[in-house]
Amino acid sequence: MSKKQLTGLFICGLAIWTLGNGLLPLLPVYAKQLGAKSAATGYYMSFTYIAIAASTVAAGWLSDKLQRRKMLLMLVGVLIIPSTLLLGQVPSFGYLIVLTAVTWFLGGMGLTLVSILAGMFAQKTERGKVFGTLALTGALGSLIGGLTTGPLADRYGYPTMFTVMATGMVLVPLAALFLEDRPAIQTQAGQASVLQNRPELGNKFFLLIIASTLVGIVNFSGILGISLAMLGQSFGATAIASTMVVGGAIALPIPPIVGRLSDRIGRKRLLALSYLMGSLLLLILARSISIWHFWLVSALRSALFYANNGLGQAMVTDLVSKESLGRGIALFNATAWIGGILGFGTTGYAIQNLGLVSTFIMGSFLPLIAILLLIPVPKAKPAEALA
Repeated sequence: MSKKQLTGLFICGLAIWTLGNGLLPLLPVYAKQLGAKSAATGYYMSFTYIAIAASTVAAGWLSDKLQRRKMLLMLVGVLIIPSTLLLGQVPSFGYLIVLTAVTWFLGGMGLTLVSILAGMFAQKTERGKVFGTLALTGALGSLIGGLTTGPLADRYGYPTMFTVMATGMVLVPLAALFLEDRPAIQTQAGQASVLQNRPELGNKFFLLIIASTLVGIVNFSGILGISLAMLGQSFGATAIASTMVVGGAIALPIPPIVGRLSDRIGRKRLLALSYLMGSLLLLILARSISIWHFWLVSALRSALFYANNGLGQAMVTDLVSKESLGRGIALFNATAWIGGILGFGTTGYAIQNLGLVSTFIMGSFLPLIAILLLIPVPKAKPAEALA
């Protein structure tokens, strides 16, 4: 892959992650200001992840149907600017729900198209480097977004914050303009043959999928829990957004470090250890009262998220056949968004009806269940992994 192509994809991914990770911790606060209760806030955040899950499917379908990925990415970049700008002008909670869903749908499409274009142009010998580089956009987006959105919201208000974030999204269509694209032509007969001979993924693979979904619930419960807990203790938008900054800073070195370590000592053991961080972060969150407590929780949450993603994708590669690899990784990646849907919805309802402490203590058992589900999953050696 050319440096020009990688740079363009990196800018597109970074802009979208900066928007998403910068706004994510403040959306529950914004919803509260518009009169939403804790349960409604949780349902609202859950709905945004239904939108992003749907956009992943839509982007894949449109990519194969139209074979115009560059054009689609440019269109996403153009449309996400007004949708973000209008978020700062909503008169009620209902309008916020709709516009957030639209913005998250477009952002999810953009990230999926970036991954598709990366996969098309990355050579076999450089795929690890390419996807490892693009993986940094999430953590960097947390840093940039967290440092930007909180101070803007506190000093100038939410309308100004959304205006600045919308302006930054101009980078997406501009960077996409310089990308290369090419059709991935496949005959109908070839497609039929693939579908007829597509291998099954296996029951052990779906145990990993369920385990990752449970951990995804914990991850997004932590996001919503941090915002609501800090809001209840009268922390400002800058302090709440700072948790995303700390989490992003901690996560920066995680993808390459745990990836290399898993090649030496195995992925399953490290994956189980990362799941334990999920239990720990919810138990700490249940008793958090100082800003550094929330920084610690956010750091653990980010470490859990990036470790689970990187190690999980590597483990999928160990488990499934080469013919099923694309489908397997797509299903695994969807567990993060499904975790968002379930995590946001159940956490908001539980906090409103059971309280913060009880909700987080109960949630701390989910990673332990995920570890039990990992036990039957075979432990492939690095040499056995797919090329």
